Amino acid sequence: MRFSSHVFGPAALLAVSTATLADEPFPKTGAAKLAAYSVCRSLTIVDMGPVGSNSSAECTGIVKTRDGSKLLNNLAIRCLEEAKARPEGYAFTGTCIHTDGDGDKLYMTYEGPESGDVALLGGTGKYKDVTGKGTWSVVDAPGNSASLFLFTLTYDVSWTTKEK
Repeated sequence: MRFSSHVFGPAALLAVSTATLADEPFPKTGAAKLAAYSVCRSLTIVDMGPVGSNSSAECTGIVKTRDGSKLLNNLAIRCLEEAKARPEGYAFTGTCIHTDGDGDKLYMTYEGPESGDVALLGGTGKYKDVTGKGTWSVVDAPGNSASLFLFTLTYDVSWTTKEK
């Protein structure tokens, strides 16, 4: 059975990033086109033979805007991903934390086989009341293995800020 080389988990952040909007409030509504460049380490794989496997991986990296805008650019990202491989295909679910240079965190989840839905779930600081949704897709880097792999997670999101 083939092991997917792009198991990723949009969770804890290791990279330090620069300030996103140092002195400006986060917009109440908006949209962004983002790319997360991530490296992942497999945490565990449960091989069930011909039935398939389940696995977990932790991924860390950096998020850059695809259009050069400063909003949400240069965020650290940490994800935990669960992957389910079956003869009929793969399914991924992930949970991620984006951290900006101010230390504020934006929480995100995703689901799908090779692309799918993204949900923004709020966060801390300027992201506290943010909710949103979008879509994601993934491109694997060459030379990946089951225990260490790199990929680019491309995602488009839109958001609103909950009224207080």
